Amino acid sequence: MEQIKVPGGETVFQKPLENGLMVVVLPRKQFLRTYAVLSVNYGSLDYKFRVPGGEVVEVPPGIAHFLEHKLFEEEEGSVFDRFAAWGGSVNAFTSYNQTSYLFSTIDNWRESLTYLVEFVNRPHLTEENVEKEKGIIEQELQMYADHPDHRIHSALLQNLYHEHPVRLDIGGTVESVRQITVDELFRCYHTFYQPSNMVLVVVGDVDPKETYELVQKSYPQLPGEGGPVERLDPQEPQSVVRPWSEEELPISRPRYMLGFKHDPIWKGEELVRMQIAMSLGFKLISGRSSKAYAELYEERLIDDSFYASFGAHSRYAMSVFSSETDNPEALHAKLTDIINGLKGGRVEAGEVERLKKQYVGLYLGSFDSFEYTANRLVSQYFDGTPYYRYLELLEQVTAENVQSALEDLLDWERSSVAILRPVHSHG
Repeated sequence: MEQIKVPGGETVFQKPLENGLMVVVLPRKQFLRTYAVLSVNYGSLDYKFRVPGGEVVEVPPGIAHFLEHKLFEEEEGSVFDRFAAWGGSVNAFTSYNQTSYLFSTIDNWRESLTYLVEFVNRPHLTEENVEKEKGIIEQELQMYADHPDHRIHSALLQNLYHEHPVRLDIGGTVESVRQITVDELFRCYHTFYQPSNMVLVVVGDVDPKETYELVQKSYPQLPGEGGPVERLDPQEPQSVVRPWSEEELPISRPRYMLGFKHDPIWKGEELVRMQIAMSLGFKLISGRSSKAYAELYEERLIDDSFYASFGAHSRYAMSVFSSETDNPEALHAKLTDIINGLKGGRVEAGEVERLKKQYVGLYLGSFDSFEYTANRLVSQYFDGTPYYRYLELLEQVTAENVQSALEDLLDWERSSVAILRPVHSHG
């Protein structure tokens, strides 16, 4: 097995099975818990694709999330009950880019791991259970539609993106979910749930060789689709759809969200560098010890809900600032001044170096979380990003890099604001 040293002195072991599934193990000696995640390089963005052989397939949005739900169904009994009987917990999530199935347990990790592999590779889909699931997912979508955080984020994405599927809910829409057929679910399953399009990460007091052999023995022999799938994203214009939108919702205070749309041009090491540079830049605005945060807080324009984030993937990239606030317009004006000030040359080298020292501690501390570490190893594998070189790349990022990243990416021409206001009582 290939061995990769990670900061903190630990070693990650990895080796693909003959069928292409990458098995990654991070041994954690003397820890009681074992955490494992089996991930598919397939998410909500992937509803239009070209299969090996040249045929273009388009399915209703929300199908990846629908499949995730259905894989927990068995002919008899429930996947959840089986894990609970072993003293473990099992769950799953779908994102824009991946679908992940995971468990955490103190006892019976071998049985749990074998069964994780088994149920993900054994879909039980019938006309009857698919129809029943549609009602469940519709209720879930309607519940999210009333949730303020979800509502404002959806509004912002609709403002920023004309065509790109990132603007759509991961679960799809009530209309798209109603259109999903059993044949389409099987088509997507057999196209994407190929071992060569998946990765398994196990973290715990386990032996890498034994873990690898256990997976190899229990992984079913599957007919392959042959060759990689081409994912077909639409052409996205540079412009935003609208620069400003407002909605009313039954909430106690207004919510403000500012977004910037970026071209996803970075890959591998460059992507990690840009994530570091933008994260440092945003800490100068939203970090609790920053001057900008103090100004905004003292003027009562933000509260503890204020955050800034940079999300970048090979298929989309965006920056977001958000807070509850009594005065969205005043917050926008002040935040505009702060961002323009940093773009105009106010990124201080001393501040950036101080933050970099903080980041070293945060990065090393993050390995204490089994979940965070395992999911980072999954992303690293799918995105081709060398996170084990994070500290080396962090050291190389300068105040000038941060400055130019903010200048290049925080382009007001490609920005939009979404606001949620409390429903006015119309007397």
